[in-house]
Amino acid sequence: MRAFGADAQAAEICTEVMFHTDLSGIDSHGISMLPIYHQEIAEGSIDPAAAPVIEHDHGASVLIDARAGFGHLAGHAGMRQAMAKARKYGIGLATVHRANHYGAAGYYAIMAAREGLIGLSMCSTRGALQTPTGAKHPFMGTNPIGFAAPAGDDEPVVLDMATTTVPLNKVKVHELTGRQLGPDWVTDTTGAPVRDAAAAYAGLTDASGRYGISPLGGSGPQAAGHKGYGLATMVQILSAALGGADQPGNRDGFHDVGYTFIAIDPGLVNPANPAAGYTAQLREDLRAAAPLDPAVPVQVAGDPQIAHRADRSAHGIPLAARLTDQLAALCADLGCRYLLEAQPPA
Repeated sequence: MRAFGADAQAAEICTEVMFHTDLSGIDSHGISMLPIYHQEIAEGSIDPAAAPVIEHDHGASVLIDARAGFGHLAGHAGMRQAMAKARKYGIGLATVHRANHYGAAGYYAIMAAREGLIGLSMCSTRGALQTPTGAKHPFMGTNPIGFAAPAGDDEPVVLDMATTTVPLNKVKVHELTGRQLGPDWVTDTTGAPVRDAAAAYAGLTDASGRYGISPLGGSGPQAAGHKGYGLATMVQILSAALGGADQPGNRDGFHDVGYTFIAIDPGLVNPANPAAGYTAQLREDLRAAAPLDPAVPVQVAGDPQIAHRADRSAHGIPLAARLTDQLAALCADLGCRYLLEAQPPA
């Protein structure tokens, strides 16, 4: 990140967000994004030296201008502001505009939960990726939602999801690893599925509108995709309309992505503060539900990421060979040392 032009503090924040994301098994939003960020810096979409500034501060809300800097930095600042407001007013809201890709939405919600607050993070996305229910061409982005609630001494309950069947960067990961896409992830203008990951990723990123990602719930009139499409519309309004970010599908100039962060202090809302204990008990009860397959216990939102963090902390973070090649080439281009060493599989 320093080689890109970020200062020491910005580089540390961006690295922490990406590392936590990869450690949690969300390979689509961690360091696999570095080649894309490099390209966007070269195109002028990201200003690596820019720092976010508060544009308007009123009561429990704050508006932040990301100034086209790294999204992780603006996201971190936004949630910090929402948390400070929540500690004063019980609830705090920060909205950010003129921003870029901020990584995994759940990270920022976890920031709040780590300090005893309930966190909500959402983000509009640049470009036309999600095909609205009943439409031929994509229009909105993948518009993710992150939610986290403290659960006593245990890890927080965390929901981190796109409002599409999959995020764009999961298609990218399948392209990097040569795997076929799921049958209803990406569709063409006739509604037919596109299973080839390389073709799908190219068609989703070339602004042609020939392919789109199906909304959460699937495509077609008999699926429940209208619910994912509705959630995406809600996220677009909350994250872009509030702060004055761009309309979806606009590819002119810099990325004017919008975020909204909400933090809630349960102890100020209810002095008895039952929320953390309630959440811990709810998760325990859900995990205890009788499973269909005894070998596959019922999980709660965030459980797969908890398992990934434990496994990867012990055994390392796997990287696709094509990604390591890209990272080595990136380091050579930036004139910095490439320190990753391939390790044989355990």
